[in-house]
Amino acid sequence: MNKTSLQQVIGKLENLFSKFNEHFYNGELQSPVITASPDHTKGAYGWCTGWKAWKDEKDGGFYEINLCAEYLSRPFLDVCETLIHEMVHLYNLQKEVKDTSRGGTYHNVKFKDAAVAHGLTVEKTKSGWSKTALTDEAAEWLTAEFGEETKFSLYREKMAKVKGAKKKSSSRKYVCPMCGTIIRATKEVRVTCSECDEEFEEAI
Repeated sequence: MNKTSLQQVIGKLENLFSKFNEHFYNGELQSPVITASPDHTKGAYGWCTGWKAWKDEKDGGFYEINLCAEYLSRPFLDVCETLIHEMVHLYNLQKEVKDTSRGGTYHNVKFKDAAVAHGLTVEKTKSGWSKTALTDEAAEWLTAEFGEETKFSLYREKMAKVKGAKKKSSSRKYVCPMCGTIIRATKEVRVTCSECDEEFEEAI
């Protein structure tokens, strides 16, 4: 029997979500489907889908919060901060507040306001109010709640880059910033993902 399973990772993330939901949101957030999958974007630590990506006949559907598997190796509090960041997006989705633009990359002041109210500090970058960190109070609560919690014991290793001559491709690669769907084109294009209603971004 294979004892190595993503269940331990997903279970831990679900437990963290439940505790954060109670502490920061008084249990008001709807439970999403929580996943851990490879990073198909440009280095995002995680994402929250802008639509109910998971369906079920009983409840109608659920949003998805994904934490990119390669970045679970970061310090525990950093992973917690990423999850709390994505929970801010979930909160705004429930309130029907649009907190991003430019294909989900630009975080506006509505994101900032919700983040500051729920355990995060926010700095403005070229992507708007996107750079978040735990407040001192949130970090202290996490440390008190979880003690000397260590890193996630299971994470995905980044693929090693293979050295050598790289054949130049005539096609361009575009990625949906929300769901990670990839398309290719032989010239510059502007295409919107029909599932997410977000514009594909060219991958560098």
